[in-house]
This record gives sequence, C-alpha cells and structure tokens, in this order.
Amino acid sequence: MPKPKVLIPYQHKPDVADHTPEWDQLSQKVEFIKYKITDVEEFKRYLAESSIQGFWITDELFAAVGGPSELWDYYPDTLKVMLIPWVGYDFIDGRRLRDEKGVVLCNIGPNARSSVADLAVYLTLSCFRMTSFWEHCLKHAVNGRVLESRKYLSGGSTELWQSYQGPVNDPSTRTAVKFQYPAVADANNDENLSRHFTIGNKVVDTPSGKTALILGFGNIGQSIGKRLACGFDMRVKYVKRSGPLPRELLGYDAEYCPNLEDTEVWNDVDVIILSLPGNAQTDNMINSEVLKKCKDGVRIVNVGRGSCIDEDALLEALDSGKVNSCGLDVFKDEMTQVRPDLLMRFDVTALPHIGSAVESLVIRQTVVTLQNVESVLVKGEGGVFPVN
Repeated sequence: MPKPKVLIPYQHKPDVADHTPEWDQLSQKVEFIKYKITDVEEFKRYLAESSIQGFWITDELFAAVGGPSELWDYYPDTLKVMLIPWVGYDFIDGRRLRDEKGVVLCNIGPNARSSVADLAVYLTLSCFRMTSFWEHCLKHAVNGRVLESRKYLSGGSTELWQSYQGPVNDPSTRTAVKFQYPAVADANNDENLSRHFTIGNKVVDTPSGKTALILGFGNIGQSIGKRLACGFDMRVKYVKRSGPLPRELLGYDAEYCPNLEDTEVWNDVDVIILSLPGNAQTDNMINSEVLKKCKDGVRIVNVGRGSCIDEDALLEALDSGKVNSCGLDVFKDEMTQVRPDLLMRFDVTALPHIGSAVESLVIRQTVVTLQNVESVLVKGEGGVFPVN
C-alpha cells in the first residue's frame, strides 16, 4: 500500500523541523514532499496533477503565490487535510474547504500561546516606557551618549527626520526615508519633569498597576492576562464571545465585559490588547467611534490580525494624543508594505509579525502538525486540532 503524500511548498528555506525523532518516525508511514517554488504556473500544474493527501502551509507559500486561497482550483481530489503550523487561518474559508472539497483544516491549537503572549508583554512595556524610541535615540540620535538622551524629556513637539536605509557597500539600493521624531525639549523650559515626563508630548509611564482590556480571550489572550496580572499587578478586563471564565480556571482575577457598547468597558482602560482572529465581526473593531469612548492617552497593542484596527483612525488618534502610543506585530498590508506614515513614528513599536517566530516553537509547530498528519492520514481520524 503506497504511503500517503504530504506536500510542503517553500521558496527559499524550508521551516519544518525535519531533524526531529517525530519526523523520522512518521516518515516511515508518510511521504513528505518538499517542493521549491521557482515558477508559480509550474507549481500550480504540479499541484493539480499530484495525488497528495496533505498540504502543509508555509510562510513562503504566501510570498510565492499569495496564499492557499489562490490555489483553490488546483487542489487535487485526493486532498484530505490542509495543515497550518500556527494558529490563524483567516486566509482560507475553512467551512467551504470542508463542504466543497471534503478537506479537514487543522492548526496547532494552543501551542503558540506562550510565544505570542511574551511578545504582547514586550509591546505593552514598549508602549508605556517608549523603549523603541529610547533604543533608536541611543543608537542613532545621540550616538551612545547616555546623558544626552535626556534632552528629549519634557518635549512637546515633533519634527520630520530623514535617513538613508540600505547597505553601505551597495549605494544603489539605499533609499531616503522620512520619519517622525520628537523634537529636543526647550533648554530654557524649567517645567518640572514630575508633571511633564513626556517625549514629543507622549507620556512615559509604567504598566504596573494599570488597567488592561484584552479583546479576544482564547488561549493567547488568557496567557497575556496571566502575565500582566501576575507580573505587573495589572487589573485585567476581557471580552470573550463564549462568555466568562471562572477564576479557578484562569488562576488570576479578571473582569468579564459582556457588552462592548457599554462605555464603561472602555473609559477606564490604560491599554487595549487585541488577540483576535480576522473576520467580518472583528474587522476595524478599533475605530474612531470606539476610541472616542476611551480615555485620553490610551495605548493600543495588537498581536491578533491587522484587519482589526482602522489604521486611519489610529493615526488620527496618535496625532491628537487620544492614543499615547501603540505596539503592533500585525498590519493590514503585510503582503505588500506597511504604510510608512504608521511605521515611521517614534510612538509606534512595529514588529514584522513575529509572535511565533522562535526556534523552540518552530520545532513544536512541526511536532504538532505531524500529530495532525498522523491523525488524519494514518489513523483515519479527524485531526488533533481541526478548525473547520
């Protein structure tokens, strides 16, 4: 009896942990085919004519073809399972995949929660302490002169800077980039820092003892809440579609918010943290109307999906001071380019969607995905973590 086949497409570097014992063991029962995409049309023909039973989604598939939805018409009739080695799956219609093609869609369940929660904490700290600015200041503005960096404290205005990006040894690739930077504070201003501890009119503070609202309280949201409540003595409020969770399950105190239309959900919050999936219900959940309900100087952190924030409204709020600062690991235009007017700001900590980008999790992702492969293709079950 021939082995079931699983196709793993990539463009430059495979990101599967094929050195693990679990891989070696399952390879005795399943044939794993690594396909390097050099020609998209040729890949589509290969896919359509293949007899694969499993399709392993990779990051590089998106760069090569735009995502698995672009391949809809090329999936062979033999396909039984689509394997996502991370959590989010908003790039494919899981219900349609099941109903029209009979394909099970699996992700890795709760296994990414710690890595993503860690990053959410980092972004929260950066929003309050303005650490991205301080690092850039020390490296690029004051050239390592620590005491000189304090000249930005109590500043109340900003200015545009211009720098050149690209390798020095290849001047042809260097481009001029403008970014918003806080202006140096007025040296003649004797205002007491204890009443105006700001950079570019944005307050530098601590998250300790503050109030956090977590939108999306699944495994990742709960892990974020635990870190903030237990590590920073923060008051945690949360929104969860399926209802409240008992304290015995969480292990810390958290306040369930049943109605997002209630202004009291928003008006005492110091930081809003999004760990939401992308769908019609969460699209632009943070918008100008919601921000009007928030206190002045609220912070925003997003480790869910970029589609959840109206970026025009966020920019307007950053300019007005309604939003003090934000930390973003996800954006609306990740497949093309993040908008420069959002990216090039001193009050925005921006990361390139790296919530689960750590070595140990890459290995864990592979192990869990192999469990899904074994469940569907070897044991004839429905997957360990089916999502459709």
